[in-house]
Amino acid sequence: MSTTNHIALPLELRNAMIDHARRELPNECCGVVIGQQGVFERVIPVTSIHPAPDAYFMSPGEQVEIFTELGTSGGSLLGIYHSHPKGPVSPSGMDISLAFHPDAVYFIVSLKNKKQPEVRAFRIEKQVVTEISIRENPA
Repeated sequence: MSTTNHIALPLELRNAMIDHARRELPNECCGVVIGQQGVFERVIPVTSIHPAPDAYFMSPGEQVEIFTELGTSGGSLLGIYHSHPKGPVSPSGMDISLAFHPDAVYFIVSLKNKKQPEVRAFRIEKQVVTEISIRENPA
């Protein structure tokens, strides 16, 4: 498990997550963040196959496509994101119980304040949640 207490997140990736969350309203959005050697490079939106305002279910087919691409490109799954359209910017009980990637950063986008969305990051391992501070990079 990584013990990093902070990460650098390009502003364009943060904004891509927020834009995706807004497009999926009133439902939660979901997606992954990929990169190399711990550097976040790209946000990939994933279809939630059972759209709901309080849950997401990533398309298994799209997940296979992403992992196949990562296998050939040399990239890595560095993060998983989803939104809380009306809720807090912290993991729910369901989020914690379904966190199967202990090395991934779990990003939550809260649209509770639609004018000032909030993005926070967490590590979740063995149902223990640790917040990670985000240092936003301009690019």
